[in-house]
Amino acid sequence: MLEQIEITSPFWQARQQTIAQQMIPYQWDIINDLKQVEIAVTNTGGDSTALDSDKSYVVENFLIAAGKKQGKRGGMVFQDSDAYKWLEAVAYTLEVQPNDDLRAKADRLIDIIAAAQADDGYLNTYFQVNEPERKYQSLYMSHELYCAGHLIEAAVAYTLATKTTKFLEVACKLADNIDAHFGPEEGKIHGGDGHEEIELALLRLYELTQAERYLKLAEYLLLIRGQDPDFFTAQQRRDVALGRKSLIPGLEIIHPDFKAPYFQSDKPVDEQTEAKGHAVRVVYLCAALALGAKLSGNQRLLTAANNYWRNIVQKCLYLTGAIGSTAHGEAFTGDYDLPNDSIYGETCASVGLIFFAHNMLRQNQQGACADVMEQALYNTVLSGMNLDGKGFFYVNPLEASPYRSKVNPGLRHVLTRRPGWFACACCPPNLARMVMSLGHYLYHEDNGTIFSDLFVASNATFKQKDGSTIELQQSTNYPWDGTVRYEVKQAGSAGVKFALRLPQWCEHYHLSCKGQERPAELKDGYLYLKEPAQTGDIIELTLELEPMLVEADARIGADYGKQAVVRGPIVYCAEEVDNGAQLQCLHLGSEGELRGHYDPELLGGVYVIESQGQRRKLAEAAAATSPATTIPAIASPLYRKAQPAQYEAQSIKLIPYYAWCNRAEGEMRVWLNPQP
Repeated sequence: MLEQIEITSPFWQARQQTIAQQMIPYQWDIINDLKQVEIAVTNTGGDSTALDSDKSYVVENFLIAAGKKQGKRGGMVFQDSDAYKWLEAVAYTLEVQPNDDLRAKADRLIDIIAAAQADDGYLNTYFQVNEPERKYQSLYMSHELYCAGHLIEAAVAYTLATKTTKFLEVACKLADNIDAHFGPEEGKIHGGDGHEEIELALLRLYELTQAERYLKLAEYLLLIRGQDPDFFTAQQRRDVALGRKSLIPGLEIIHPDFKAPYFQSDKPVDEQTEAKGHAVRVVYLCAALALGAKLSGNQRLLTAANNYWRNIVQKCLYLTGAIGSTAHGEAFTGDYDLPNDSIYGETCASVGLIFFAHNMLRQNQQGACADVMEQALYNTVLSGMNLDGKGFFYVNPLEASPYRSKVNPGLRHVLTRRPGWFACACCPPNLARMVMSLGHYLYHEDNGTIFSDLFVASNATFKQKDGSTIELQQSTNYPWDGTVRYEVKQAGSAGVKFALRLPQWCEHYHLSCKGQERPAELKDGYLYLKEPAQTGDIIELTLELEPMLVEADARIGADYGKQAVVRGPIVYCAEEVDNGAQLQCLHLGSEGELRGHYDPELLGGVYVIESQGQRRKLAEAAAATSPATTIPAIASPLYRKAQPAQYEAQSIKLIPYYAWCNRAEGEMRVWLNPQP
């Protein structure tokens, strides 16, 4: 079992430093309303003008619920979760960088949360303050169990990081309250929350406490979903009949988008064959299905996880690891429907996809799961924040234009500047907890074998069942360099059974030990060393890391006839600041002509790729050099008889997608035209 991990990678240390020193203190000021910041409105539906745009209310809500402050409870119905995700990010930060001041702030917030908790364990500031008679009655949109899940996950992480139990006691009281209200017994609620999250949290609580009731409750909440497709709509109809207000201001309770498929409740989970509805809900559900199958051995959960995995990865996944094709319901649409400009691609959805991929990996030891984890991590997740840690994306497009986002209502959710905060602020703290917990995703163990899943320079210590210790030092400049070096500092009593991931993008590799070629068996995306590694062994894996042109499946209409550039796990894009406007006119050169170099001064240090491509001349420019009579207009000057295109040479500069929108505002594209 992984006991300790220290990340030494300059790439990831820089990001963790930014989050620890800039983002987490910045978010502390935001949730305590200590900083004036323009709060952006995301396309979550409803009347955005009904929400204050200058306060978060997060901590204030707990003080009001605890009776320590007078005032109105403000913000979204799920506002409590911002505090919990901040605390979880703090927990992982304290693992990486002990900080007494940060620890004191976290403990103070935990005291406030504990004071707000009801005697019976219930905890949700909206329903405690605003509508206490409505507890657990509007589960379709109440986010009660969603918020509870984030509290539990934060408490588990904080307990492991600090070895204290006060927050865990709050979490267990809340979990026990849920257990008292939900389950198969008569008189309990036979359903779950509209937004999955509690299921994954209960499984993590079970892993920590080994209390069987939490595992059984998680299984129940997973398997009850979809048994009654009318469960949520019945609650909606009842709320309308009782004259209750919508929990999302300006959004009607009975809404055409909020039907059973939106909640993944149109059929039982093991009968689901495609991802439908709200993308974050889907992957939070999937992460719990995969982990639940691992912990319980329940085959129905495993069937559901496998079905969802196949559909998402094979038919609904963007090149950048983004998911969720539409702003309407922040949802999946259908197979191969992957528009680049109107995409939603919520940062939280890619964080959830990493949770899902990681739990699938623990279940099946398939390297493809780690490939997806890496794909989402290095692209969409990192794109979710500015390099300075003070601006954030909710939506992550693969094509953007400031002008079109301004004039086209269908694209207004696609921002070309990262705002400082959101009225619905789920993404910034979610990103923070993901990056700060990265060490937990580098390795996993199964049947005595240690699997190296992500290539990140680090020092790792593992405790074996026999009490012996394994210490591994991983050295690499990945993702800019493909050489990964493992030094076995301590091998344990029986040596190290080791498996190294061979990414699907890698066409050529070399594996050696102490300078000699090392025999290994390639199985399911992993190179299994044929002999256990011993103390002092140095294992080196060299991955060929060259720029590559990629194309999409022809069924993805938005990308048909286009090409993108990738190098290892990094997806590249063109920005207007480097290449001029009208990026749709650019044509890449051949793959053999792609050239790259590392620029330490650009965007915090990035590998830049240049393509000797061409730019198609605009029709007006072409017309100016030809007699007008040779290009007759057809009804409008916007259209004309087809003619040979005219091009001019242009060197196209490409940067990592995650780093876009950190300089001058302008157009951006991932998918470009191929060589004409």
